[in-house]
Amino acid sequence: MISDSFFFQVMRMRKAIFRRTTMLMTEAGIELPMEQLPILVILQNKGTLSQRELSDITLRDKSSILRSISALQKKGLLLVEQDSSDKRKNNIDLSDEGKKLATHIKQLMRKAEDDALSVFPEDERVIAFQTVKSYADKLEGI
Repeated sequence: MISDSFFFQVMRMRKAIFRRTTMLMTEAGIELPMEQLPILVILQNKGTLSQRELSDITLRDKSSILRSISALQKKGLLLVEQDSSDKRKNNIDLSDEGKKLATHIKQLMRKAEDDALSVFPEDERVIAFQTVKSYADKLEGI
């Protein structure tokens, strides 16, 4: 049966976590697609980055990241400027509104993660995180 497969169970976890995160975002009045949220948080943590750097960090292709950047720029959340030393390169940063929203999103993402981990007793939370992280690290090495 498909429900006995490892992939099926991983997808169930992903769906449940995304559903909870989406619900928290909707309750907070944040109407952004899930794939755009990491861009805001990454820029808040790292500061100005190029489109290529954002693409590499998010593991998304160039056209996908460009669509998200354009959409976020139209909403006034990002500033896009041509690099002064390399005209082929655009630098991306958060607008003031984007900075405020990124802070709020980080708080909501922490809440969603806490909710997801709340199904484990306190002593098992670290083990669950370490297991999932170790597995992801090993899969990336394949």
